[in-house]
Amino acid sequence: MIKPGSLRTALLQHLPDIANDPQKLLIFAERGRVITTGAAGNSWEYAYQLTVIVQDYAGDMNALTATVVRWLAETQPDLLLSPEAMRNAVRFEAELMTNELADVQFQLDVTETVIGRGDAFEQPAPPPSDPTALW
Repeated sequence: MIKPGSLRTALLQHLPDIANDPQKLLIFAERGRVITTGAAGNSWEYAYQLTVIVQDYAGDMNALTATVVRWLAETQPDLLLSPEAMRNAVRFEAELMTNELADVQFQLDVTETVIGRGDAFEQPAPPPSDPTALW
């Protein structure tokens, strides 16, 4: 699975509050499923809840959310394009510790396709968020 590490990198690159204390960033792959079609071949899809927790976050909640949404637009654009997915696939909770600090948790329902090629495995890039841009 590559999405947990990819999201961690995005958060560390774009949010100085997290980059200055990366131990306060926790990422989990939870409630995972392996989905196969039964077709010949060595391919499947991981479907799981990607849980991101930022402890004692003192930064701007909008900047944190924007970073998560931008990452989704690049790695899982279908979550932002489908009306049903937009309502349910991205959730958050925040425990307001003080006026300046909060523990923030995002839960993202993501998928990752894996294609077996002999003894090697490949994870193709997600489709573009705007397929017509390729025309």
